[in-house]
Amino acid sequence: MSDVQPINQREISFHQVFAAEAPSNIALIKYMGKSGNEKNWPSNASLSITLPELRTRVEIEKLGDNVQDYWEPLQKNGWIVPELSLKGQMRFLEHWKFLKGKWNVEGSFVIRSANNFPSDCGLASSASSFAALTLAAKEVVEYLLPNELFSRNDWAQLSRLGSGSSCRSFFAPVVYWKEDLLDVWEWPFGPLLHDTVVVESTKKHVSSSEAHKKIESSLLNMGRAERADARLKKLKETFVDRDWPSAFQIIWSEFWDMHALFETSEPSFGYMTAASLEVLRDIHGHWQEFGDGPWVTMDAGANIHLLYREDQKELYSSWKHRWTSLRAESLGRDL
Repeated sequence: MSDVQPINQREISFHQVFAAEAPSNIALIKYMGKSGNEKNWPSNASLSITLPELRTRVEIEKLGDNVQDYWEPLQKNGWIVPELSLKGQMRFLEHWKFLKGKWNVEGSFVIRSANNFPSDCGLASSASSFAALTLAAKEVVEYLLPNELFSRNDWAQLSRLGSGSSCRSFFAPVVYWKEDLLDVWEWPFGPLLHDTVVVESTKKHVSSSEAHKKIESSLLNMGRAERADARLKKLKETFVDRDWPSAFQIIWSEFWDMHALFETSEPSFGYMTAASLEVLRDIHGHWQEFGDGPWVTMDAGANIHLLYREDQKELYSSWKHRWTSLRAESLGRDL
């Protein structure tokens, strides 16, 4: 996407608002580790499922010309105010500054955001928030330059520069990402039921951005990209064969591989809690007894994502209530 000069731009009115929403996504094959000179360039290919029910909304409002851009929480019924640190706010504003500069957008703006799920606790709020910010910026640019046309992939690649995994939130349902390639894979299993078991809703002590750096000290990081690529190849075969149990095992091994990187870094760190392990033991025990169950994965956090087939609705419903004994919050939705 080439830079566009502000020729024949329309004027943005004082207090004019541009808004957009974007979904979160959860990786089945993880993006953990960066390589190359390109910003947020993944060390291995990843595969994610888009979660349309977990969303971030961003609103961009024009202010007076002599005010510095700033962020503030979006106060809106049904939305959760994110607790962004000063560092987090600056990261968000830096991405907006980059997008403004690309098209020489003039004037000052306030950026407001909110989620419908807890932020900074391993539920990929960074992916949905940077995607939503980029899409809101797209509304600004399309207003200023209505005759300019850019592809969705163009905007996804711009969003990646703010948060790597956010580029996957531009597509659905199953998204392959390797460097600058984003591809939607054919999905063989029909509609899914998604449940997020929130065992820890407080802000995690090590951000995903920090985790990308810290794992470089783990001896297990050597060969990590090769292991992930091998699992990705096997997972694609399970899609062709519609082999749900084999896919479960690949996805299970993949998220444990990532969490092992955290625990073997120097110094080590981790996200799993006693409640996380209790949920995982229950699910693994169910698979051992019945040879079937939901897919399970975790991001860089304590919380757990479960994916059920449509014919597993009874199991989905019963387990949604089961987690209350752990004082966990269920965020289950149909995909």
